[in-house]
Amino acid sequence: MEIKIREVTVKDKETIESIIRRNENFSDEEKLCAAELLDMYLKGTASGEYLFICAADEADKPIGYLCYGKAPFADGVYDIYWIAIDPPWQGKRVGKMLMKHLEGILKGEHARMVIAETSSQAKYDKTRSFYEKSGFMEASRIKDFYRVGDDKIVYIKQLKGEG
Repeated sequence: MEIKIREVTVKDKETIESIIRRNENFSDEEKLCAAELLDMYLKGTASGEYLFICAADEADKPIGYLCYGKAPFADGVYDIYWIAIDPPWQGKRVGKMLMKHLEGILKGEHARMVIAETSSQAKYDKTRSFYEKSGFMEASRIKDFYRVGDDKIVYIKQLKGEG
């Protein structure tokens, strides 16, 4: 099966919202925020702050997406805000494809670094492993950030060929 990576369009809204709703790691509040950012992007009100790409199957239906944007006030630094893969497609390299595509975009923008943040909860073990396998390094950990016993972990990846 051929998977392509492309920008998210209005026709993808319902499918991506379904992926968000079915993501077991996202809290209800996070699901609402992710859907709101998608809506802002599709309406053109995100002012380029939040950009979306998706992985699409042979029928051009999204099977995963990634939301990213330029870090405010930082030269050549980008944030990954959300990455979510449709549950049946998890573990099938879709996330890796999205990340590789994003890195190509960012290198074209002369980005120096990309940042991702996640939780220390056990349910995020696969997420942390994904970032580490994608070449990210843990840069900091803020103890009890989200709630007592739930640290915020910040990962960074230096991009080659910047400048």
